[in-house]
Amino acid sequence: MRDNAWLALRIQSAVRIGVTLALFIMNMTVFPPRDHPSIVYAIMWSYVAVNVFLLFAQWDRMTPFRAALWPMVLDLTAMTTVLVLSGGFPKDTSNYITLFDDLYFLVPIVVAFQLVPYVTAFAGIASVAVYIGAAVSAAPAPNWVYLITHACFIAMVSLCCVLFSALQRSRVSTIGALVQQRSVLLSQVITVEEDERRKISEVLHDGVLQSVLAAKLDAEEISQAAPGEDVTEHLRRLESALADAARRLRSSVTELHPEQVELAGLERALRSLFEEGARRGGFVLDFACRHNGPTPVDELVFRAAGEFLSNIVKHAEAQQVRVRLDMSGEVVRLEVTDDGKGIAPGLLDTKAREGHIGVSSQRVRVEGMGGRFTLENVLPHGTSAVIELPAHPADAP
Repeated sequence: MRDNAWLALRIQSAVRIGVTLALFIMNMTVFPPRDHPSIVYAIMWSYVAVNVFLLFAQWDRMTPFRAALWPMVLDLTAMTTVLVLSGGFPKDTSNYITLFDDLYFLVPIVVAFQLVPYVTAFAGIASVAVYIGAAVSAAPAPNWVYLITHACFIAMVSLCCVLFSALQRSRVSTIGALVQQRSVLLSQVITVEEDERRKISEVLHDGVLQSVLAAKLDAEEISQAAPGEDVTEHLRRLESALADAARRLRSSVTELHPEQVELAGLERALRSLFEEGARRGGFVLDFACRHNGPTPVDELVFRAAGEFLSNIVKHAEAQQVRVRLDMSGEVVRLEVTDDGKGIAPGLLDTKAREGHIGVSSQRVRVEGMGGRFTLENVLPHGTSAVIELPAHPADAP
């Protein structure tokens, strides 16, 4: 809005200079002022000089409100002074030769460029009030029919300018919000690769690596065993550790590569994902599914479920987790509820600023596909995460 105010101020100054020069030429050739021509021309040239200054001056500290208000006051002052001095408001409109009263139409039009509707409305009211006041105080008395008609037209033009200003301000605000969202999304895209790498590292370190290290210790014990020493127990633990590593690795591959959803189906992939999560997180799983897939949003549902599960295992300290996947009509609904610690107020925003964008990225993806994403605490304690997606969104491939 501030950038628009500075640009509009320069455009307005250029318009004022052009209009003033055109009126000067017309007054010199066709409609010369009846009274005080020298003073009128001096005011006009001073007005041009002020607008030249406004055109090239730097306005880094001028707010949009001031950029709209003070030039409007200058316009009304200059126009009214010239109109009174030039002999405007004649009683007989058949010989009406001055053009300055028509400039009152331009005041709300020019102010509307600033996109401050209430200032535009004030400019329209002030234009009508100053115009009528100057006409009433002038001598001789004006033609009242012409005066009221002219004032009504100024008021109508002002109303249109207010509506135009409000509409354009709404558009600029919308564009500004979209630009801000684009900046946030761009920041998330820049950090998503690092976030994925960190996630893979955590999965491998907390899961497969521990089983492999345990297997390594057992292998060392076997290699260092004395001849004839019974190593059956070491072999059993080695086999168990390798089997656990293989199972964890398969689970990690399933989680990191949602193409498994296409092979096994969303229901089986989700069940396998949460059963493994229950073993890692030590909670009781209550899983139910009613899904008539496959659908174009299955992968998105699976990714969101993986993010919910990851947060439960790492932070929730839950004892029970309830998962419901339902497809009714054309809507796919996933609900994941736990009885853990819940979410502290403002925690998600804090995490997003620190670069942890897992939940935020899922929200953007779901809402970008026309869905609805909710994450809230439940009583007496715990968290409920729900996503609802159209089964066949228009943006789906």
